[in-house]
Amino acid sequence: MAKDAATADVSTSATLDLIKLDDEETKNRSFTDGLGEELLGALECPVCMEYMVPPISLCESGHSICDQCRPQLPVCPSCRKPFLANTRNIALECIADELDYPCRNDGCFEIYPLQIITQHEAVCPHRPFDCPLSHCAHCVWKGPLNLMKKHVTEAHRRYMRVGAESTSVLNNVSNTPGYSLVIFAFEEVFLQKSRLHEKKFYSAVQYIGPKENASKYRYEFQLSTGNEHQKLIVGHLVLSSSDQLQDVNKDGNCVRLDYDVIKRFMYEDKLPYKLRLYKIDEDLLHL
Repeated sequence: MAKDAATADVSTSATLDLIKLDDEETKNRSFTDGLGEELLGALECPVCMEYMVPPISLCESGHSICDQCRPQLPVCPSCRKPFLANTRNIALECIADELDYPCRNDGCFEIYPLQIITQHEAVCPHRPFDCPLSHCAHCVWKGPLNLMKKHVTEAHRRYMRVGAESTSVLNNVSNTPGYSLVIFAFEEVFLQKSRLHEKKFYSAVQYIGPKENASKYRYEFQLSTGNEHQKLIVGHLVLSSSDQLQDVNKDGNCVRLDYDVIKRFMYEDKLPYKLRLYKIDEDLLHL
């Protein structure tokens, strides 16, 4: 009987062109003085507490609300008065367009105009990340990268490895829909996903973090017989966690082997393998 991927037994966007501000420039940005902070406070939606961006709606008493929350409410949450139909707070919208906004992710001190801040927060290295096993283990944890190792160690120790080189065994290969393994190496977080599908075996390693860092790493997947008379080594670049594995498998940008091939290295429906991660030399990345 097929096992759920959550209990699979494993033994043992283009980069944004954002401009950083130097210290002198930062001192002059509007959000750092009292007036700027007050204006940013006025731009917080009273419902979701996010910054309001155009279009900004008004109620009969003059209270503002963001465009995302407005359709969900019958009356103003501040005064219980009706909203004005087809009426916007143009003055506040103009102010919103002129301000620079601080990133809301803990530990990030970047500031950007309204047109860029949302894009930055979506790729900010300090943004909260889902647990790498959220889909297969139904884990709802969300937090910064620097706390991910602590979480995985405490909640999913069975499905983690520490170090650039590891040995594992995939159990019940013919009946298990998929395997996930979190790897901590080079002070980074990686996720290995493996599965057998339609007589093809797939395995790929993804980098969890800023997308542009994924290409700085590669991996080797090694199979060998018990006496090591036969070895098979397949290498690929590490992919970003934003890459869709279905497309990766289809394009062959991963380990992709016929089932008849991996059977030579299996015993009792188990597949032992070695995985090694490498950090690509910085000079090679620019050749």
